[in-house]
Amino acid sequence: MRIQVDCRKIQENAEAIVALCASRGIDVVGVTKACCGEPEVARAMLDGGAQMLADSQLSHIRHLREGGIESDLMLLRLPRISEVDEVVTLTQVSLNSEVDTVRALSRAAEARGVEHRVILMVETGDRREGIMPERAAEAAGVILDLPHVELVGLGTNLACIGGVLPTRKNARLFVDVVEDVEEILGTRFPVLSGGHTSNLDLLTRKEMPERINQLRVGEGILLGVNSTTNNAIPAPHQDAFTVFAEVVELQTKPSLPEGEIAVDAFGRKPEWEDLGPRRRAILALGEQYVRVAGLRPQRSGTWIVGASSDHTVLDVTEADPPVVLGDELAFGANYSAVATAMASTTLVKDVRAIASYRR
Repeated sequence: MRIQVDCRKIQENAEAIVALCASRGIDVVGVTKACCGEPEVARAMLDGGAQMLADSQLSHIRHLREGGIESDLMLLRLPRISEVDEVVTLTQVSLNSEVDTVRALSRAAEARGVEHRVILMVETGDRREGIMPERAAEAAGVILDLPHVELVGLGTNLACIGGVLPTRKNARLFVDVVEDVEEILGTRFPVLSGGHTSNLDLLTRKEMPERINQLRVGEGILLGVNSTTNNAIPAPHQDAFTVFAEVVELQTKPSLPEGEIAVDAFGRKPEWEDLGPRRRAILALGEQYVRVAGLRPQRSGTWIVGASSDHTVLDVTEADPPVVLGDELAFGANYSAVATAMASTTLVKDVRAIASYRR
């Protein structure tokens, strides 16, 4: 079992998205969290023009630093108060929504004699992280007075928990909140971090407000897609990641299970159609290693029947060419499959690096 990563394709996707964003004065922060901070993927993003990198886990950020990545790093996930020392040591920027956490970051930065940049997250409808708009000015005013932290701007996030799509209206709402805060405090923020891959739709439709000048992009660079809407984005590659698994059983079996049906190993109650006897292949790959629902078989005439923790069953009756025992079958992967496969301690990571990276 392995996942193959083509960093050249990731670099070329980054180049395309950076060019799109640059045409509207927007900097791209390359997000490496789906790849668990894989340094070669990070290099591909930087070589493609990403201004800095971001990740959601400090363990991934340590991996980036240990892999020789020296660029500025942003912590995407809101910091825990218990980890502020490591946050100010490993990263230059963090996203925050709690003033008390920023106070703790200020104390940690002061103790280490460093400066740490903060982006205050504002809630604009998705109901994940972010301070409510009516409290943004008060919170920003407190943060501006704290030593050793610099409030460089405000940010927002959509299309995650609530599934709320970025629109001209809610993007404008975010900018209006920022400008209200600026007027109250008599300042102007250099960074308006307006979202992530899903916001690329606004760019292609020319609906992005001018003040937004930063996007945090992972899926668009890694996979060349915006899976929230399935709208096309100007990225040349959708196949930078391929999962491989070996056939460990090949048998013809009835397509209907025999006996009383209950839920499967993951609490799902399957429904079955009687297709008669079918040729089935079992792979040495399961839900414990990758989100199987996010895989797309690349062998023509095959489809996934189901999966348990360590086996995946394929119908290969019409496979072209025919499947044989011991075959290594290839699968395309969506974002959820990439994220779980890269986090797996079982799958081999076959990362194809770019020798030309300018170190």
